[in-house]
Amino acid sequence: MRRQYTDLGAMLEEAIKLNGSRDGYNGSPPPRLRRLDGRLIDFGGAAKPGDEQHWMGNPHDFLGVDEGAQFLRSQIRFLMGWVRSTVEGQRKRAVIATNPPMNPEGLWLIEDFAPWLDKRHHNPALPGELRWYVTDEEGHDQEVSGPAPVTVGGKLVDPVSRTFIPASIKDNPYLEGTGYQKQLDAMIEPHRSILLGRFQNVVQDNPMQIIPTDWIRDAQ
Repeated sequence: MRRQYTDLGAMLEEAIKLNGSRDGYNGSPPPRLRRLDGRLIDFGGAAKPGDEQHWMGNPHDFLGVDEGAQFLRSQIRFLMGWVRSTVEGQRKRAVIATNPPMNPEGLWLIEDFAPWLDKRHHNPALPGELRWYVTDEEGHDQEVSGPAPVTVGGKLVDPVSRTFIPASIKDNPYLEGTGYQKQLDAMIEPHRSILLGRFQNVVQDNPMQIIPTDWIRDAQ
């Protein structure tokens, strides 16, 4: 998934390259690639709030979101609701790959992954460490001690695991030796910090925002 269908171009070309040919590829929106072994890859977008509902009822055992900070939390959580499989033993997961948010609308990522990204968190987590969560009756995430079922609203609920794995340009072997690091270092802030993967203090407020986000953080 990308927020805009027009942002899928490079991803589609890479998928076709990995496939070895355009066999099984259908470019009509939404694009899809049917592998020779029968596996299906859908490529989608959700530009406007509500567009994610077009995927309602379409199960996938893997949800991959690129540039997750461009999506709304409500869109991501809705899409995650259709991560399922009837194949016994099939692994099911969602991966949100993203640069740090460029505006306050993406701050939900900092909140959802607070043990890794919020230096004020009372119980910080290590990169790759699993934490377990349930969603309460009001739709708020609650961290629990482990994978054992817990009671939420009078019924037993299985917690869902969550983790965060940081990465920088130095972790990308495809870009090593290409000079891309110099290009990033030459950018102005906050884009330089964002594209270098620095999640702390890179978000700029919308020009129309009345109360600065820093004031809100100080008040909290």
